[in-house]
Amino acid sequence: MGRVFDLGAGPYDLVTDNALWREQVARLLEPGAPAPRRLLDLGCGPGGSAFVLADRLPGARVAALDISWPMVARARAHQRRRWSRQGDRVALLQADATHLPFGDGAFDLVTGHSFLYLVPDPAAVLREVRRVLAPGGRVAFMEPSAAGSLRRAALAGLWSAGELLRRPVDAGRHAASMLTWRLYGAAVGRLAPARLEGLLRDAGFLDVRLAPTLGGLGQHARARRG
Repeated sequence: MGRVFDLGAGPYDLVTDNALWREQVARLLEPGAPAPRRLLDLGCGPGGSAFVLADRLPGARVAALDISWPMVARARAHQRRRWSRQGDRVALLQADATHLPFGDGAFDLVTGHSFLYLVPDPAAVLREVRRVLAPGGRVAFMEPSAAGSLRRAALAGLWSAGELLRRPVDAGRHAASMLTWRLYGAAVGRLAPARLEGLLRDAGFLDVRLAPTLGGLGQHARARRG
């Protein structure tokens, strides 16, 4: 699996480098929730998710990791060229999410965008996530849903004619990213809502809430550590 991510770093970077994708990442932050000061972003890929979250949380320090070195290398290049205004608030590193290189209770919020469905052992990842969260800390994941369909998403206006006219390049790249996401999810296995909820509860998380997004193609999952 890691080799696939290494080889796919360039194409993934290309299709996710668009404003519509960045807007979806920003939705990981729950409106009205306390702003975290220490955030961990899992499976950061070429860094887009970490940079967006840091941009929306100017008072926070963000640690972002990915198992693929080519992904992290691209993220560091983007950080130097496009996101240098964030200073040293975003730390990018290569690491395995089943063995997080952080102490207990190190973070207030852990996020992951299109991440859990890709890892071989999501239960082990969530146990580590709970360990590095401070008491009362929260998680927010966006994952492909086994219940969604491209047809329903299109009917719901995911890729509307208006978006294509206003931002044709962004809309085209976003459509390509969603199609790739859907096809890859079909190959490796998407997370059914009940399974995602069960994984979070089995890991000891409380107040687990799931909500559809992207016209039903995806699902937001939120929970907290007791």
